[in-house]
Amino acid sequence: MRINLLKGKEGLYINWGEIAVVLIVILTLVLPGLHYFVNYIELQDMETERNRLDNQLQALRPQEEYYFELQEQIDDFYLPEEVEVQRYAISPAIEEFGVILPNQATLRDINFANGVMDINGHAREIEIILDMVGNIFQSDIFSLVSLEQFQREDVIDFYLQVEMHTREELP
Repeated sequence: MRINLLKGKEGLYINWGEIAVVLIVILTLVLPGLHYFVNYIELQDMETERNRLDNQLQALRPQEEYYFELQEQIDDFYLPEEVEVQRYAISPAIEEFGVILPNQATLRDINFANGVMDINGHAREIEIILDMVGNIFQSDIFSLVSLEQFQREDVIDFYLQVEMHTREELP
């Protein structure tokens, strides 16, 4: 009688085919469920975003209505058929004033209203102011209305008022 002392070890045997079949069955069942869950979460997020945007839209509706009312008013607004042409030629007057003003005179303030310019400034010498007045007398655009001067230390302050002629009055 023979005895086989070396019995084959029956160990752990892995059947990869069975594992693959089980994994395929599990994935076939789990993947659609997982896909449904992800889509459900996205749908909830989109509905939340839509509700938020609807709330913002409802808050903006009164402003939109106000905008359309203003747009209608703008569309209804019309200019008069004849626009009155400006009576004073400001650009030539400013250019002429640049010629009249000596380099040594400094202006602090110029105001223009109703065809009259009020000019405040200062100069170091009275001759500079007299040159400016002489230039005004030679000007076709300006005529002198009044001149006041005040001495303070070594500076002479002056207040000059000139009248600007309208286009109709110019030669």
